[in-house]
Amino acid sequence: MQQIGKNQLSILIIVFLIGSTPLFELGIKAKQDAWMAMTLAALAGLLLTVIYVRIQKRSPESELAELYIMHFGKWIGGFVGLMHALWFAYESMRNVRDVGELTMMALLSFTPKWIVMLLILSAAAYTVSKGLEVFVRVVQLLFPIAALSYMGIILFLFIAKLPKISHLFPLLENGIGPVVKAAFPDLLSFPFGQTIIFFVFWKHVSEKKIIGRVSYLSFIGVSMFLIFMNALTICVLGPEIAALTALPLLEVVQLIRLANFLERLDVIVTLLLFIGLYVKMTALYMASVFTFNVITGIAYRYCVMPIGIIIYAASFLERNNTMHIWIGLDITLKVAPIFQVLLPLLMLIVGIRKKYKAAA
Repeated sequence: MQQIGKNQLSILIIVFLIGSTPLFELGIKAKQDAWMAMTLAALAGLLLTVIYVRIQKRSPESELAELYIMHFGKWIGGFVGLMHALWFAYESMRNVRDVGELTMMALLSFTPKWIVMLLILSAAAYTVSKGLEVFVRVVQLLFPIAALSYMGIILFLFIAKLPKISHLFPLLENGIGPVVKAAFPDLLSFPFGQTIIFFVFWKHVSEKKIIGRVSYLSFIGVSMFLIFMNALTICVLGPEIAALTALPLLEVVQLIRLANFLERLDVIVTLLLFIGLYVKMTALYMASVFTFNVITGIAYRYCVMPIGIIIYAASFLERNNTMHIWIGLDITLKVAPIFQVLLPLLMLIVGIRKKYKAAA
């Protein structure tokens, strides 16, 4: 069985959760209080992560599909596991389509979308075929590039004196209602609820005792970073412009002008875009293959290509980017809590009930 270390787990959690999240201004429906909505969703996400870790500790050597079978029985658990494998594939597809749409929007306007998506998915499929250890090593290589890029952007913004904290005021102008509405279920579903994917990977951590501590610390650290980036974008653009812009971070970076020399840093945002989406789509793709392998018994290597073909074919179902965004924000984020909240809570309750019965 493939094994990863605690530091590798930490980096995987950080890079996966960051993904492409800072590129967008999530929770902007709450206007200048978007960062508060992110904070609320992060706290709820941390609670979910505690629940996930507690369930995982019942059977540290089990993956998500095995936990479903253990809690719900062979047939119901198997069916739920199969549905979750398809959901992982669907979420991976959304990232593939994001790469195609955003590349055409920000970088290669005249390149056919199907070629861009085929190339990025081929890279993901090759990584998935090599297994978890290789994927995590790739993430380790990409992590310092992403970290330095974000640090550079933040540093240049402050040197250029672009952030204005006045854009964050007045606080709670319309009360707490818009903040709560922006946080739930949308921000909880994406990105914080997506930690459910680590049910698939925790089994492969060599030091099982530290899974909880590493996961909590990594989650808290990345949450603070995402909240900070959310507030920083508003400080630079203001809530009105941030709400109207498709890629707020790209707009923020385009404002950087230093000594008539350092400007047009769009390439950094493009690099971060590809790193984030590649890691996210590959992790979700791999989770789908792992889960499908456990449910069906089909060898891992024979699952990679069929699931990749399904992901690629499904990426063309949405007619245009407007439809893609609408489905992603209005439908996907409303369905995700079934897998991220409802099913884990059911497992938690069933497990407590079984333990109580055994004790009685």
